[in-house]
Amino acid sequence: MRCSLLAILFTLALAAAAYGLDYAPQLDREYTDRLIAMEESAPAHVALAEWCAKVGLDDKATRHWKEALHRDPHNADARAALGYVRRGDEWVEAGDAVSVPAVGIQRYTPPAVDARRRDLEQRIQGVYTQYLSALDPATWQKGADEMLLVRDPLAAEPVHRILSNGNEKTRLLMCEVLGQLPGKEAAHRLVRVVLSDSSRAVYDAAVAAIEMRSDDHAVPSMLNGLNGSEETLQRAAHALGELRVWKAAPRLVGRLETREPRTKEFKEKGSPGAYFFSGDIVTYIADVEPVVAPGAVAFNPIIGAIPSGAGVDVDNPVVTVRKTVIVTVRQPEVLEALKKITGRDFGYDEVAWRGWLRQREAGSDRNE
Repeated sequence: MRCSLLAILFTLALAAAAYGLDYAPQLDREYTDRLIAMEESAPAHVALAEWCAKVGLDDKATRHWKEALHRDPHNADARAALGYVRRGDEWVEAGDAVSVPAVGIQRYTPPAVDARRRDLEQRIQGVYTQYLSALDPATWQKGADEMLLVRDPLAAEPVHRILSNGNEKTRLLMCEVLGQLPGKEAAHRLVRVVLSDSSRAVYDAAVAAIEMRSDDHAVPSMLNGLNGSEETLQRAAHALGELRVWKAAPRLVGRLETREPRTKEFKEKGSPGAYFFSGDIVTYIADVEPVVAPGAVAFNPIIGAIPSGAGVDVDNPVVTVRKTVIVTVRQPEVLEALKKITGRDFGYDEVAWRGWLRQREAGSDRNE
């Protein structure tokens, strides 16, 4: 029985380790994919919050519940998830957040579309394996010419997934191919490149490909990137500035300064010190205090003490401790993007930026 229990515990430990090392990065990637593909609406934030809650990303779920509530103050799902209950015509707080079960959404794909997607994937994989993985420049160029003939919007996902495994030259080709593919999926994939590729040359190529497109499908996904990590925020802000996306200005103003967790070191004393005494203590009657009661008198002796010996007061040494604190971080990439988009510079003064934007909007309304 004991061996069986140990075996079970060992299996659980292995499962926990596998979850922590392998599953978490996969969740982060899937969350980023969903984030950049999401439309800016309350129902979209509700759907993403439900998915986050289902997979255990509780902090991100709360963030999207709040964003949904900001866009639709009467959204019942968001209110319930954040711990509100309805009383009459008002929503009131009801304590801790209430878990809301995720709702799985399955989309029907016609068999013909699935077959076409599989054919495209096989074709792209074949070109990558046979030509784009070759060291010979002439062979690689033959594969590039073949890829540039692809025009089917269903090719966006396999083009990104397969070619993103290549070297920088191949990833630059990937941006060019995605830039010429119609539809939202190709635009979303270009945004993914902007937000995640390690090469600055590939980043610039993806931004240029978005700029050359005849649609603005990439803009909502890029705006969603402003809600990501600090690195994602900086990448998205720089791209929005390069693309001169005016509608991004209000969102950028709200991200001029962010509150980020930082690990800092502090000098502190350890546990309380100690006092050690070695020697004798001689006691004596120092005084007698009379105690009077009806019909009786008594004397309460006051005892004195004379120590004879030596004492040592020991302090614990100062130690260095690491704590996570929330700090306000200025985002220079956001400021530069705002300056490029608006032609103004109010520094990190959010109030001044918002006041100017309101005045400009009011002026535009009067002109219309």
